[in-house]
Amino acid sequence: MPNFSTIVILIIILIIVALFYARQQLFSWYRRIKKETEEAEDAVDSAFDNLKKKIEKEIELMDNEPGLSKEEKEIRDRLEEALSSSSETIKKELEDIKKLID
Repeated sequence: MPNFSTIVILIIILIIVALFYARQQLFSWYRRIKKETEEAEDAVDSAFDNLKKKIEKEIELMDNEPGLSKEEKEIRDRLEEALSSSSETIKKELEDIKKLID
């Protein structure tokens, strides 16, 4: 029958192994969250750039003439401002997430 000190040593070893495993899982989770946050930031940038290009093309097609009239430029500018504001809000939230995980 094992003595008391053997049991204590086994319990300590099990606790150490459990702590190392938990640490490894935590770092793995951290790396995944950081990677996904960076990918989300890239996706937001790309999506908003595409939206801005699409808006300009669609406005230009409104009157079937190349270039933008004064009114079309004003519409484009207001839409770009709304897109930029939305993009900045999303980027700020992503930055807040990054700060939490760093």
